[in-house]
Amino acid sequence: MAHGKHWVVSGIWAVLAATAGAQGLRPDLMTGFGGRYAVDCARPDSPRVLVQERQMLIEQGNQRMTVANLDSAFSYFGNNPPPEFRVALLGQVQGKFDVIASVNADGRGQYIQLDGDPTVMKNLGALGKARFRHCNAAANQQAVAQQQEAKQAAAAARAPVASGTARHPSELIRDPAFKPAYQKALGPLARLPWMAEMNGPAPDLTRVRIGGVDYTVAAFCKPHDCGDNNAVLLYDAAQGRVYGLVHQNNREQSFGQPPGPMLIDLNAIWRKQWRAGGK
Repeated sequence: MAHGKHWVVSGIWAVLAATAGAQGLRPDLMTGFGGRYAVDCARPDSPRVLVQERQMLIEQGNQRMTVANLDSAFSYFGNNPPPEFRVALLGQVQGKFDVIASVNADGRGQYIQLDGDPTVMKNLGALGKARFRHCNAAANQQAVAQQQEAKQAAAAARAPVASGTARHPSELIRDPAFKPAYQKALGPLARLPWMAEMNGPAPDLTRVRIGGVDYTVAAFCKPHDCGDNNAVLLYDAAQGRVYGLVHQNNREQSFGQPPGPMLIDLNAIWRKQWRAGGK
């Protein structure tokens, strides 16, 4: 293949090799994701993707496209990646045409799908829609096992918890006794995902006694925006009541119709949690 032709991109031969300044893939990433992928691993002449430390080669017959400056991105899809996603391999053709190789896994193992600059995708033609299967059996077995573990962990994170056993807001929202009381207290605020799901950064639950009543105290905030969007609440499990205070858009708003004296306690809890020194 070293002497074969290369695909033409915008009328220029794609002959770039990886540059010395490219970050490349770490050894552990090469172990898990490097090597040969092909449309049909049983055929030596099958269209293939070769993932090397600093470059990725896309080959078909005697044609080759070199994707240089190779790097990896596990957070390419942010906090909500597709369930099959494992990592994105990012690089460029001729230093200006972006290529994204999404490494995914299913019940058969690991595979790559290509995406990127329209010019590159036009050159790839049908290969731009192909699935290139990993030709390493051991890597495929590991990918299947890891995907199964990830699915089990995701299912466990959604499973209900026994009432009274939650230790964190992410568990409290899965308490079948708390959730309906909380949703009722939220009212229109339930339209805010971070409020409805309580899925942002949060300390562990605490307990406080106010007016002779034991309350569970929960504090949580909006992912990536804790300073400006945060909340605290008091949960009376015995009576199924929730009182809370949310800070957003530089103002505070109560929910659950807390009685007047309770607002003083909620404000004190909020200041202690979300303002340094409780001020």
